[in-house]
Amino acid sequence: MHPFSENNVHTTFENLIESVCNEIAKLENDYILKASQTELENYYIQKITIRPLILHTEDYYIESQSAISIDVSHDRSRYFSPGVRPVIPGTLLEIAISYEGDQYLWGIKPSLVHYRDYPDIFIKDDRIRFKISFPDDSSDPTVIKAEIDSKIRSLASTVENLKRDIDQHNQTAPNVIKTAIKSKYEKAKTINGAIEALGIPMKRRDTPLTYTVPAVRRESPITKPKILSEIYKAEPILDEAEYQFILEVMRSMSLVIERNPTSFVNLDEETIRTHFLIQLNGHYDGGAMGEVFNAAGKTDILIRVEDRNVFIAECKFWRGPESFKNAVNQLLEYLSWRDVKCALVIFNRNKDTAAVFSKIHQEMELRPEYRRTIYFNKDGDSRYIFVKESEPGREIIITTQLYDIPVVD
Repeated sequence: MHPFSENNVHTTFENLIESVCNEIAKLENDYILKASQTELENYYIQKITIRPLILHTEDYYIESQSAISIDVSHDRSRYFSPGVRPVIPGTLLEIAISYEGDQYLWGIKPSLVHYRDYPDIFIKDDRIRFKISFPDDSSDPTVIKAEIDSKIRSLASTVENLKRDIDQHNQTAPNVIKTAIKSKYEKAKTINGAIEALGIPMKRRDTPLTYTVPAVRRESPITKPKILSEIYKAEPILDEAEYQFILEVMRSMSLVIERNPTSFVNLDEETIRTHFLIQLNGHYDGGAMGEVFNAAGKTDILIRVEDRNVFIAECKFWRGPESFKNAVNQLLEYLSWRDVKCALVIFNRNKDTAAVFSKIHQEMELRPEYRRTIYFNKDGDSRYIFVKESEPGREIIITTQLYDIPVVD
């Protein structure tokens, strides 16, 4: 094949995005309402993300050598008698170069092209190959090596130009996918609301819906997000503004601790937790329900709606990674509501606060439920999205907070 000559880069990438957006538009409404938006984004962004070609120009070798007859009729320095075929003995070398990336990219023409004398290539496994020939009576190694290097540089230069186009695509395409998913979700929610307003019960499927996963040009493609088989029903969630306010009230406790260090030196988890509860309930009127924020067990702070938890803060002293893992496990056991927003509040009596921040972040990203880091602050709050295997599609937003507690000298 002649490289970089089959398809225009912009048309190819636009067609890929259009194809994926059409796939999103065809998702069943029930599916997209119940699926984790983060997992959906990860899945479809990975489908449109392109891995650039990498040509290992230093890793090439002669794969084969064979004798050939070379037509030199174009060489005016050579003389042949009339009627004699102008061919001479020659050598054909097959040069192999290793590369990484999707094979189909060799057929895409970059937006910026330096017209060079590309060799025709053929591809097998993770190698491209091209051929070069020369007459045996003028086989100058310096000239032959220079010709091989020139062709490799020509290929490498265009691979680099194509990479610029791919990098631009990989930067902009995810926003198109996120917009398509959001649009589909909003339409599905509107349609679902109209159907629920009819007041007509829906029958569940006998078996959960299954979806086939199209072939993706990736080494290890992620699978399509799983969902629960039950019919989607809108559920109340904690408003983001309220979530932020709750976290801010909890953050204000750090000032209380700083200004009254001696009052917190000898306090245990449960007592410190009680101080958080007092601060929180000072901002919310529980009405007939009593306090909005309650304690369950020994260390958690929670809001309950219809006997289910919509906000939980698990409070623990930092006692190392294993203890922290147990705290996460304990938090996840409580969660059973869609789009749960919660917090992991860690009290730290270690002197190396930065190391604890780093270890908490590391442990969160190692969790099997982990899907995405919304943000990581090395000396403040960090936020993550989790999805439990037992409750596919239900996103859990976890904010981690670290508070330094005074230590007795």
